[in-house]
Amino acid sequence: MILLRIFKNNRMAGVVGLVFITLAIFVKSFLQSGELAGGMVGDSIGPGSSAGLVEYSGMPLYNLIFGAIHTLPILNRIVTIGLILALCYMLVRIGVRYMLLDFRSLMPGVFFVFFTVALPFSQQVSPALVGSIFYLFCFAILFDVHDKRPDTFSIFIASLVLVLGSMFYLKLIWFVPVIWISLWTLRTVTWRELFYPVIAYLLLGLLLFTWYWGVQNDSQEFMALIRGNLSFEGGYVPHHYSVYIYYGYLLLLVLVASIYMLNRFQSRKTVIQNIYQALFFMFLASILFYHFVTRLDTTALPYLTFPVTFILAYYFHRKRNSWGHELALWILVGLLVYAQLML
Repeated sequence: MILLRIFKNNRMAGVVGLVFITLAIFVKSFLQSGELAGGMVGDSIGPGSSAGLVEYSGMPLYNLIFGAIHTLPILNRIVTIGLILALCYMLVRIGVRYMLLDFRSLMPGVFFVFFTVALPFSQQVSPALVGSIFYLFCFAILFDVHDKRPDTFSIFIASLVLVLGSMFYLKLIWFVPVIWISLWTLRTVTWRELFYPVIAYLLLGLLLFTWYWGVQNDSQEFMALIRGNLSFEGGYVPHHYSVYIYYGYLLLLVLVASIYMLNRFQSRKTVIQNIYQALFFMFLASILFYHFVTRLDTTALPYLTFPVTFILAYYFHRKRNSWGHELALWILVGLLVYAQLML
């Protein structure tokens, strides 16, 4: 058994394997980016270009920091890999800190890579990808409130983190109800704690309105910014049938892992049960977000993937290695390679 031995334990071999898989998935994108840099620098960058880049536009902070990166294909891919690996590290740390798995494991990060960057349009910097870091950090803070006293400022800090992420990707505001539901799941909350996310977003609105109306004297630009970044517009693009086979197989694994989790859920500690319930509500919210807010935009896959990674890791992370699980992982890798060759 190879894959299970490498990724079940948090060791150097697993870290190297995770980085290797991530880089291998990006090889084709780097080759396309090199072709563009070598002979097509003056051409437009867009979905139809050889580099396959999309020139995303988001909130002012995103445009300021990442606006120019969409014309630099190779740098764009490098930054994307850095963001993906940072999210993998955060997922692994969450699993360790809150004991969501029986042992330290890199599997949450591995499944996050398998789910998130299999498609070319997801292998680039986007507002959704940048915002997902703040989204995950927000809920990492919320998972700690079970042992905090009522009216703790941890909830307000988590809300500020989500607001900071909204300065890159405003659609994060649609996850505020998930904060409330997660809090109710983790422990009893006071009515003041429910207002913390609202206050945080009012501060964001006041900051933006003051800048556009008070400094630039252009309130119309402020309204256009809000409407444009909250619009229910997506970027669904039909894919090769290999992509649907790959994600269909992944969804089959998620279904099997969910059944396995349900059969053993009651044996977990109460705190861990509450966190998994919060992850379940995050998953339901992400499905609604992916279908109705982003309209099946592949850049929003990280939000759908965060809860799923722990379900899959819990299923594959057994005390005894199974040849069936090893074969299932190799089939997943094979389908991923096939999809990459066909795209």
